[in-house]
Amino acid sequence: MRRRLILLLVAVTALAAAPAGSAAAASPQAQATAGSACVWKWKKKKVIVKVKRHGKIKRVVRYRKRRVCVPVEPPAPARIGVNAFEFHFILSTTRIAAGDTIAELSNRGEDPHDLHISKLDGTYEVAIPETLPSTYARVRFNTEPGVYRLWCSLPFHAERGMDATFEAY
Repeated sequence: MRRRLILLLVAVTALAAAPAGSAAAASPQAQATAGSACVWKWKKKKVIVKVKRHGKIKRVVRYRKRRVCVPVEPPAPARIGVNAFEFHFILSTTRIAAGDTIAELSNRGEDPHDLHISKLDGTYEVAIPETLPSTYARVRFNTEPGVYRLWCSLPFHAERGMDATFEAY
């Protein structure tokens, strides 16, 4: 009982000393949700207390339950792989989840190639610079739901077949 009282006094003193808008004044639940996404779970802790009853010291086992924040990892980015050969692309997939995306261009041909990615409504464009044969390059960007066009911007490459589309859902 004395220990609980001391802990309570320490907590009240710390809250009284902290400014009203500080993180120390906020509850632990508010602190956990403000910093990151989490899932709340119950955690049990075994507490052994010695209590004096009828002149004898008894050992009493109790379980204290409390809610704790278990951090949730953000989802991995969607990936699309593009193998570039002479005048055609091979895509690893034609549908990806919208959001954080990584596009990787792997040049398997004999000529250098680049990769431009644009949403069909023309809102923005992302580019991977010219990549030499037998090398690869990556770009990370955000996708919104819709259809995207990929093409090689080197002269006559898109006209000869280095043009493809994928969908972000």
